[in-house]
Amino acid sequence: MDSELGLVDRFEMLRGIINPDYFRQKVRPLLYAKAGNDAEEVQELVIRSLHNSDFYLKLLSGLFRRPRELMVNVNGVRLMPFGTAAGLDKDGAAMLPLSRIFGFLEPGTVMANPREGNAKPRLASADADLDLYNAMGFPSRGLENFLINIKDYRKKGGSVPVYASICGLPLSETDAIKVAMEQMRTLVQALSPYVDGFVWNPASPNTTALGLLRTKEVFRATAELIADEAPSKLRMVKMWPYEPGAGQEFTGFVGSFIEGGGHGVVVTNTKMVPGENVPSEKWGYKSAGRSGRFLKEYRLRAVRDARSAFPKAVVVATGGIYDGEDAYQTFKAGADMIEGYTPYAFYGLGLLNRLVKGVCEGLRKDGYGSLQKLQSEVKANAGE
Repeated sequence: MDSELGLVDRFEMLRGIINPDYFRQKVRPLLYAKAGNDAEEVQELVIRSLHNSDFYLKLLSGLFRRPRELMVNVNGVRLMPFGTAAGLDKDGAAMLPLSRIFGFLEPGTVMANPREGNAKPRLASADADLDLYNAMGFPSRGLENFLINIKDYRKKGGSVPVYASICGLPLSETDAIKVAMEQMRTLVQALSPYVDGFVWNPASPNTTALGLLRTKEVFRATAELIADEAPSKLRMVKMWPYEPGAGQEFTGFVGSFIEGGGHGVVVTNTKMVPGENVPSEKWGYKSAGRSGRFLKEYRLRAVRDARSAFPKAVVVATGGIYDGEDAYQTFKAGADMIEGYTPYAFYGLGLLNRLVKGVCEGLRKDGYGSLQKLQSEVKANAGE
């Protein structure tokens, strides 16, 4: 199978980057036909295409709005608070072209050592519901490969903040925590000179060994480790969705991370479902993480609870943000930044302009001169 886009197909791809409806109706079917209906190959095809199209993305970047009223300050950095979520660019191969469009990037999850991940197939699409199902299991080309990419990004002038998603992985129950922490230290030490922050990701539902990391003691210790090795960098933890009534557990874990020196939380990760629920004739794993619009209630609940419990924390929201009104309501709930993967998989990167437009309209409707003023009010009310 020819895995590269031809000139005509690349033109269609670039047109789809500008127009989300065109991407949905024309480009996405073209990509699936090109990839033999393999969802994971589609993603890799898109990343390779972006990597090879930075010249065009630079030319198109002026079509993506960065209104002054949406700029915010996060950990001393002024930025446009719309970014990519972990999983979209797993190895950081397309950071420079993505930085032409987004205000921050979360590549990864980066692993210390190359890792195959779970058996394939492990990525499936449910187009009718706009959902993705994944059981990737942290596939990664490893730290050394990511270092090449991040150094190249900086060398070529990449200035948009990069918050690397990282995780140490227990290989067995013997010395599991020790091994995971040693890998984390290796990752943080190596990446700290090149990134603006870290998102520790113990929340994957498709990597069984991560369950050993989900204790308050490990959350605190991990935050302490990152703070010791990278004291000037933003330090976040990604959390799994939680059901109504589980707020005490949620705030307990987040609180432990913040007490250890963390700045905040990314909410929310995919929701685990049994493998037989995946709309795929074959599936390589016992479970899957489902992502999409249905995560809205989980996301908003997590954002509100995090902001209420930790008024000064940095809160990054993700999970099925498909329209501008939803994006605006997420900021009103207490988010500092929002990021995405699944919505862009269905509508392309041009969806960002719709989100930006919706937030601007919401601010004007409610009489806020800027997103920063809205956020300041939400945080002040949370501290009462």
